[in-house]
Amino acid sequence: MKENPWFEMFQFYLEERNKQYVSNELSAGIASLTERIQSLERKRLERVEQDFRERNILVVHSQNKVRILKSIIEIPYFKVFYQVGIQWKLQQETEMITQEWVENRYCLMKEEEGWWIVEDELVETEGSGLLDQPALVDPLEETPFQADVERSPYQRSKAVSYAERWWNDYNPKFKKFEVDCTNYVSQCLWAGGAPMKFSADRAKGWWYRFEQPVNWSFSWAVAHSLRWYLPTSQSGLRAKEVSSADQLQLGDVICYDFNGDGRWQHNTIVVKKDRRGMPLVNAHTTNSRHRYWEYKDSYAWTEKIKYKFLHILD
Repeated sequence: MKENPWFEMFQFYLEERNKQYVSNELSAGIASLTERIQSLERKRLERVEQDFRERNILVVHSQNKVRILKSIIEIPYFKVFYQVGIQWKLQQETEMITQEWVENRYCLMKEEEGWWIVEDELVETEGSGLLDQPALVDPLEETPFQADVERSPYQRSKAVSYAERWWNDYNPKFKKFEVDCTNYVSQCLWAGGAPMKFSADRAKGWWYRFEQPVNWSFSWAVAHSLRWYLPTSQSGLRAKEVSSADQLQLGDVICYDFNGDGRWQHNTIVVKKDRRGMPLVNAHTTNSRHRYWEYKDSYAWTEKIKYKFLHILD
């Protein structure tokens, strides 16, 4: 018996798992996966292949980097928590697009007769986690009221530059959330010059307090709260809802209700336009760069998905 037989099996599994990313026939390789993962991958890859056909996208190159975060042995099971950084080089007509994202995965293997087999795998998605509950810190009474912080008019280029700098990293000046998408988008808006609107009530305004004790509004860090705050704000950071994605500009925001049930779970920021003038977005939670705005390549996507397109008012 080898010293680490689980690792050899895990390595083989990753090779099979990622065949889909190194071929223009994206569905290659899923036949070797477990039944549940096969079903999940097949549905997602069918959406991606259809999307690529409609957008005239060709996968020119794919690269994956795997990092094991931690492993736990609980005989007969072995749990591996790992991260996969994926980069696609895509060609759309005469334009090249680099799309990148990072998936956090959990692989469950089981020992059988001295060897390991993969039983199941979970992938963290934009629709999972404590979406509506950012960690509470200090009591509200300890948060004094502050006036609005006046800043310069919204500078889209600065918001985009910030989004590009921190798409797969975390600014140490801010708290990192388990579900970080809205915190990241708020930071981008703030970097673009959007003024904070402070309140002693975390359910009001849009703000982040850096001084101790650190605190923030729900609209700063909760997807559902920011979706409703932006188009209803009467001063400071404001947005106007538009009817289609192609009307958005760089630095604008897209909100996602993956299940179509009225609970908004995810936010992204527009950082680029493709050859046809459609938005490419950056995001956190599943850290993503230059991802197509529809998110059909996400495990969280469903046919009931709803979008809101919010144009930040200058």
